[in-house]
Amino acid sequence: MKQWTTQAEKRLAEYLRDRAAREGLEGEDAAELRDDLARHIHEEAEQTHGETIGLMQLENLLGRLDAGYRPQPEKPVAGRKAAVAGGFWNWTFGVVLPLVVLLIEALTSFCGSVFFSPAPTLWHVAWIAAVPSGNLWLMKGSPDTRPGLKGAAAGFALLTALFYAVLFLPIIHFSIVAIIFLGLGLLPMTPLLSAVISWRIGRAARRESADPRGFRTGWRSGALAALLVMAALEGPAIWTRACLSAATAGGEEAETAVNRLRSFHSERTLLRACYETNRGAGRATDISGWIVHLFNSSSQLFNRGVASVSESEASRDVFFRVTGKPFNSMKPPSGTAGLPMALRGNTREEFEFDDHLGGDDVAIRLKHLDLADSRFDGHVDSVSRIGYGEWTMVFKNGSQQTKEARCQVRLPRDGRISRLTLWVNGEPREAAFSTVSKVKAAYKSVAVVQQRDPVLVNMVGPDTVMVQCFPVPARGEMKIRLGITAPLDNGQWELPHVIERNFGLAKGLGHAVWMQGDRSFSLTYPTGKSDSAPDGGGQSLSAELTRERLMEPGNTITMGLSAGEPAVVWCEDRFAKADEHVLVREPRQVTRKAAEKLVVVIDGSLSMETAKERVLKALAAQDSSRLQLILADDTARRVTLAELEKHRFTGGRDNEPALREGIRLARESGAPVVWLHGPQAVKVSRGEALLQLLERGTEHCMIHDVEAVAGPNRLTEAIFRTGCVSRGPSPTPSGDNLTLFLEDLMKERTETGWNWKRQPVADDASGQKVWDQLARLWASRAAEDPAMVPSDIARTELAARYQLVTPVSGAVVLETQQQYEDHGLTPADGDETPQIPSVPEPSTGMLVILTTSAALMRRRRSA
Repeated sequence: MKQWTTQAEKRLAEYLRDRAAREGLEGEDAAELRDDLARHIHEEAEQTHGETIGLMQLENLLGRLDAGYRPQPEKPVAGRKAAVAGGFWNWTFGVVLPLVVLLIEALTSFCGSVFFSPAPTLWHVAWIAAVPSGNLWLMKGSPDTRPGLKGAAAGFALLTALFYAVLFLPIIHFSIVAIIFLGLGLLPMTPLLSAVISWRIGRAARRESADPRGFRTGWRSGALAALLVMAALEGPAIWTRACLSAATAGGEEAETAVNRLRSFHSERTLLRACYETNRGAGRATDISGWIVHLFNSSSQLFNRGVASVSESEASRDVFFRVTGKPFNSMKPPSGTAGLPMALRGNTREEFEFDDHLGGDDVAIRLKHLDLADSRFDGHVDSVSRIGYGEWTMVFKNGSQQTKEARCQVRLPRDGRISRLTLWVNGEPREAAFSTVSKVKAAYKSVAVVQQRDPVLVNMVGPDTVMVQCFPVPARGEMKIRLGITAPLDNGQWELPHVIERNFGLAKGLGHAVWMQGDRSFSLTYPTGKSDSAPDGGGQSLSAELTRERLMEPGNTITMGLSAGEPAVVWCEDRFAKADEHVLVREPRQVTRKAAEKLVVVIDGSLSMETAKERVLKALAAQDSSRLQLILADDTARRVTLAELEKHRFTGGRDNEPALREGIRLARESGAPVVWLHGPQAVKVSRGEALLQLLERGTEHCMIHDVEAVAGPNRLTEAIFRTGCVSRGPSPTPSGDNLTLFLEDLMKERTETGWNWKRQPVADDASGQKVWDQLARLWASRAAEDPAMVPSDIARTELAARYQLVTPVSGAVVLETQQQYEDHGLTPADGDETPQIPSVPEPSTGMLVILTTSAALMRRRRSA
């Protein structure tokens, strides 16, 4: 191919432009003539001698093709440059207005709060800004710039503007109405106007180009670049939305769609879908959601039968099944505008609809609602082997609307809420305890309807409670206190922690812990250990835990207990009848039979990957012939230990089918079920079938619930009231406690149990007197054991009388005495609520001395 000199290329461009003008052609006709002539001239040039086409060779060619005309080279005049600039309209709708609209949207999220966010990320902001920037450069850039670069800028700007024009086209009628009545319609109309002007500017630049062919080639490259940017920014999101729509529609395609999402997805898009609702500002979405919404709407219009945009509830299940994480464990979407809130300033505040106000689910994470302060005060007693603690929490609402704080709290093993306090106008108010239905009705009436100041606590799982308080006032705070009674578990007392929440954690939040005891103890946590120090007649400890430790297990009080059999203890029970005023607890030995086999259900979710090594270690230490392993991977699959070792944990797996199969196998062989799992955030699909397996038959199956990774669990929430769920060991980094737990189940063992008896006075009571937390511990057992108290009504009344939150009772604090009376409730007397002792309880040695002295005095009197 011949090489053309720069002078020859410039002379050819001038000739082609002049020839088109001479023929009286404009626009596409002129461009077509120029292309035909240029192609013919290049073909003729290839037939000439030499390797280069210079100005003289070109003049000879033109002389042969157009002998009657010899145009002289002329310099470009200012008029041509002005024609490219295009005047007022090009500047207004091609540069100024797009920049102004982009700035307004970034600062106010005007469109993003109503329809969709056109600039959800800074990358989108840069992409949109390329349109006015490209137009500006085409109009004011250097005339000597290569035509290919100018063509690329024109193509990129036009394709980008067209993409956004198509997005805004369905709401163009709103723009017209807004122009007529409000004068604001130019904002959503700007993409369409900008697309038209970008086309005009690009067309003018091509007409004035010295190399139309190079300009056209550049234009195609720029258009392709815009398509690639579009695919990079929105391709993953659109793919995710399309698969999400199929996954939430149900049917045969749902499982396939979930598997596709596990292979590839945009987590940001999935999380955004979890917060979208069908009303108010919650209807706003992102670009991918808007595209899917338009596609589905048009398909339904033509009866194509495409499913509608997915509901947020179903999207939350899909989020867990794809990522393996509960959606509200993630920070909520930061906003609909592309710029962060810190850059935008507090120019506007999004109004949040909380569809779960007063409901039974923790649900969405609310913005501007934070836990602002937290402290825990407690006492552990080695004689009674019971601990009591009070967790004080202060919620702060930084928004202009009232909000409800909700969370699930995991209590110490076998722990129960025994006190609930709400501060109203600076004064502490104690809770009323009653049936679950009655306290829920009171809360919904006062909180949701009257918008006053209640707090509600109900039990929702093994050692797990749901805490709700509303309203946390706008720009204000709400302070509550949870009192917790729990026995020591082999000398250990785990501090409570939050496993699910709808609020954030304030910056600089710390968890202040103060504990006291009658003998030395320590506080251990994954990153360290603190030991108690002498304090008066006992020991105390003060520590500051990070805000992350509030959300994680493993903060444990460890106290060395006396060797041998526990002591006989008694207390004065203020809640009992007069002739049963003294409650005595005596130790007894209980023999547990060895399990011939174990049915072990292993969660196949991604969260279990971190626990895989210790789970395999614990299982490998057992006799494999006595284990039946079932892998929960949305189905129930029997596996060997070798197959489990090769398994790749992915997504969030539904454990319900595997648990049903495990229960069936356990009932056939009489074996217990050990369920090793992480979070289970998927709602139960066949709850009645699961309950039927647990409730029917002469032999009831026991499920040992071992939480290898902490998190919410919808399955245990559905079945824990059957009494067939027993909480297993808490996770430890080494996993040794899981190994010992499995070994203990498979061998006969002797454990310490308790005999309880009552008497009218303390004169004949044997053993050591302890605090009245002993009575609350007895009541928590009796209220949950039909063998101790057969009647459901009697168990509920017992729990309420002893001020306990159990599976059959709850607690609620209302604002006024009249509200209690309206709902048939009686608040607890402040003198009867549990208290942290001001000084540690007497030591074991002191109690032995006092008891022995009293016995000798009685013997001397009788003699």
